[in-house]
Amino acid sequence: MKQSGVFEMLAAMAICGTIGITVLMSGQSEVSLIFYRCFFGALVLLAICLLRGYIGASILKPRLIAYSLVGGAALLANWYFLFAAYEKTSIGVATTVYNTQPIIMIVLGFLVFKERITANIALWTAVSLTGLFFISNLTAAPSIDAHGTGSPAGNSVDARYFMGVLQALAAASLYAVAALFTRLLKGHPPTLIALLQMVLGAVVLWPFADFGALLSQGFNRQAIATVLLGVFHTGVMYILLYGALQKLEASQAASLSFLYPALAIFIDSTFLDVKLSLHQYVGIALILLGAAGINLKWNLTAVLSTRRTLANDRNNGS
Repeated sequence: MKQSGVFEMLAAMAICGTIGITVLMSGQSEVSLIFYRCFFGALVLLAICLLRGYIGASILKPRLIAYSLVGGAALLANWYFLFAAYEKTSIGVATTVYNTQPIIMIVLGFLVFKERITANIALWTAVSLTGLFFISNLTAAPSIDAHGTGSPAGNSVDARYFMGVLQALAAASLYAVAALFTRLLKGHPPTLIALLQMVLGAVVLWPFADFGALLSQGFNRQAIATVLLGVFHTGVMYILLYGALQKLEASQAASLSFLYPALAIFIDSTFLDVKLSLHQYVGIALILLGAAGINLKWNLTAVLSTRRTLANDRNNGS
């Protein structure tokens, strides 16, 4: 059981890591792309919900629908800002900034559920925020254009890059809000919650979707990427992710989740020729280190306290 959960989590994170390049390959606007992601994702999730008997008046209660839709609205806005951030920074940078979600979720947990913020959490949060400072350094912005390829650097590129960092941070905040409402629905089938959110996106964004752009492309790379984002990166990914979360302990799932930003950074450097500066690499490392410390509950305060005690003992002994 646990071994299959590890496989499912690894597969889900590998799929997540290729979202960025799929978005860039699609050639669609953010709004159209989110519509297609919701539409095709809903088809896959609907099939699963029907097979599992999740569709019915006994399950679809008003509270479930209302909270799912509010969380879904946050999820849709999160995708919009994240997709926009890919083009302004890079897939790796945007994904890493996006992984500040644990910090934001801790703050929301404190505000909504009155959960305690320990000194250990505060220290790891400070590590991630330091990384965010490094990665936001304008003079170190990677040299990329709207398609993720190299372009001359300059003030306009710096401003565009900084806006992308802010959009990735906004995406992380909105994801934390969506996760909060999902948490409020604990005990309800997560696949059904995801289906309701996808249906919301498809219905709301239908009038704004650019059908002509997709249909005129024919069965080419852009069209394939658009359909893949909905079917594979949404429907299949949700099924794998939720299956893994039901089988793994939280610490195991958290440790495996770092494949997502690592793969995104690898795609940046290998396929998109994005050159990051030392500032970016330091920032990426600090953000991932802080997120890992929070997710895996590494006790940094205990280590520091032990070292301080040993130092005092050595001084007293001398």
